Amino acid sequence: MTPPGPDRRTTELAAPFVELRTALGRVLVGQDDAATGLTLALLAEQHAYLEGPPGCGKSELAAALAALSGARTHTLVFHRDIRETDLLGDVLLSRHHHRGHERLRRELIPGPLLQAEVALLEDLPRSPGEALGPLLRILAERHALGQTLPLESAVATGPLEQVEAPIDPLEPGQLDRFAVQLRLPGLLTGGLFDEAAVLLEREAARQPARRAVPAHTFTTGDTAPRPAVMGTVIRNAAQRAAAALQVEPRTLDAYHRLLDRLRQRTADESASGDRLMSDRSFSSAALRLVRAHAFLRGAPAAAPRDLGAIRYMVAHRLPDEVQEAFDHILEELLGDPPNVTMTETGAQMPGAQSQGDDSDGAAAASPASDSWIDDQADLPAPPTLFGKPPPPAQVDPLLRALVGRIERGRIDPDTDPGGQPRGYRPLRDLDELIDADLIEALLFAEGRLPGAPRTFERKRKSAGGAVAVLRDISASMAGRLTVWSSQVVLGILRVAARRRMRVGYVEFHHRALPHQVGGRLLHRSYSRLAEQAGQAKAVGQTNYEAPLRTALEGLRGGSGRNRHVVLLTDGLPIIGDTTVRRERQLARRLGVALHTVFLGNGDCPPVLDDISLETGGLRFCGRPLAGGGLRLEER
Repeated sequence: MTPPGPDRRTTELAAPFVELRTALGRVLVGQDDAATGLTLALLAEQHAYLEGPPGCGKSELAAALAALSGARTHTLVFHRDIRETDLLGDVLLSRHHHRGHERLRRELIPGPLLQAEVALLEDLPRSPGEALGPLLRILAERHALGQTLPLESAVATGPLEQVEAPIDPLEPGQLDRFAVQLRLPGLLTGGLFDEAAVLLEREAARQPARRAVPAHTFTTGDTAPRPAVMGTVIRNAAQRAAAALQVEPRTLDAYHRLLDRLRQRTADESASGDRLMSDRSFSSAALRLVRAHAFLRGAPAAAPRDLGAIRYMVAHRLPDEVQEAFDHILEELLGDPPNVTMTETGAQMPGAQSQGDDSDGAAAASPASDSWIDDQADLPAPPTLFGKPPPPAQVDPLLRALVGRIERGRIDPDTDPGGQPRGYRPLRDLDELIDADLIEALLFAEGRLPGAPRTFERKRKSAGGAVAVLRDISASMAGRLTVWSSQVVLGILRVAARRRMRVGYVEFHHRALPHQVGGRLLHRSYSRLAEQAGQAKAVGQTNYEAPLRTALEGLRGGSGRNRHVVLLTDGLPIIGDTTVRRERQLARRLGVALHTVFLGNGDCPPVLDDISLETGGLRFCGRPLAGGGLRLEER
């Protein structure tokens, strides 16, 4: 039996949290996972621990969560001399007379933890044991000094262990108090050069003088101060509704199988350290996050796909190698998820036909239709052709071949400044001295070392990667070719969404028409791109140079080999450099694979073969079938 769709009240309650996630995403550039994890933590009433190098924005993001959520907030900055009374409050002794006798009355002045709805715990590892113990107990029990606390979520921050060695790191048992565990990478050390460029542009455009703002607003850095997006009543109602959401039996079965696979992979890895995935505390928090994830996407019950929320809990519970493979493990477990109908999600996706009878379009108002949850969303069907269902395009051969190339890039670790140390190599740049052997670095600085000192060789697997889709919309692509190319684009978007790849979409005729979100070509707003793919109109002439240059410039700042460009076209370029020699050279230099797909009955232009052969890309052609469909096959 198909479960009922969410009612209008549920949609209204979820909308402020979707708006909260969107606002958090604008606070910090390149920290989308942290913004998502904090949103889920508040909705599920769980505590979160943010870890990262100095200056990556941990405190700013935590403060933004408190301000935008409209919660009563207290901030505690931890240091070696902090006391338990700083957390719970001071005891005041006062005299009073009772029946002719004088007595001392003991009164408590409530401290921050007894009043806060969202508590911000700055530099938690600096806390001494005599204050940390009571704090962690209070966080777990939500009860102190005989009263129940209004605390909904505590957000703690701490440095990376290798950044500040004098600070004793929290033990695994202490970190287990925080269900959501997030690592914020530095933009430059993590190789996120595109995001660093956006941050630099934002800072350059910021006004030097700041006006005083009210306490209930928060400045996101890009626009004027923003008020809270919800109040306490709405926030608490949404939390209760999310906690009451049903979990499908198949979701529980998939959850247990996922834990078994993660434990098996953890046992196979050589990484040392205690890993905590306890049956009681971890499972309780995990299911609350799974329910919150389903609630935000407008589902009536938590489905297996919502197990993806567990990825925000494993920063200290799994070895780094297993964390990087989490999405792949979950995908293998669940297999290719079935297409979700509109009645299952309660959301009218862009480009799809409505299945309901609600004339006021309430079903289409679900916040899941074009929101931060797009990376988990099912994509709409391609547009109709003359009011009829489109003839099918057999795109599976292309998608299987493309998935093989993507997976190959994920398996082999690439050199990455934000990766794990995998060995030593000679120093190549003075910026790498921070990673060099200490003794050799000192000798090198004194001029007593022959040659260069050794430094760590850091590598990491390409966790997501990026793909740019270039779609020809010149006049010759009118009719069935437009519909078929839409089907190819939607298939590629599904592949990218299941692997959390960033996607760029560029339509082109005589010039390139990139579709950007937030000023970036590469992003994870899959439903926006799917909507655009269904609205393409064929006009103009063909130019390969402009779209290839646009896509390669967008991919320039990335790292690793898991970067791809897929070029869909039906004809020869007649504008610009028809040989695209400079673009082919740039792709080879960047390590980007250019895949070409030729649609139509004519001869494939030789330049498409040159593009793919020189860059190690795939070559496909799509031939119309007698029954009106399209068959894609490798050239």
